[in-house]
Amino acid sequence: MGLDTVEIVLWAEEEFDVSMPDEEVGKIYTVGEFATYIAEKVNEAKGTSIDFSNTLPKILDVLESDYGVKRAKVTLSSRFVEDLGFG
Repeated sequence: MGLDTVEIVLWAEEEFDVSMPDEEVGKIYTVGEFATYIAEKVNEAKGTSIDFSNTLPKILDVLESDYGVKRAKVTLSSRFVEDLGFG
């Protein structure tokens, strides 16, 4: 995992108050997978039933504000490394 990838995982852990083991997040490649994974972790930890549509707006916000990725460039199938330039 590159530094940007580690930083966004740390952001998500803090933002959503969940733990994301490296061995699990290492299998995530797209924005959609990340949004779904976060929702699953939140549901597991808090007994809720949210889905990716609840987590995606915050992910898009941080991608734009902290990493300069324009929202229009991001789709659910956007890959962090290949499409968004995360290292």
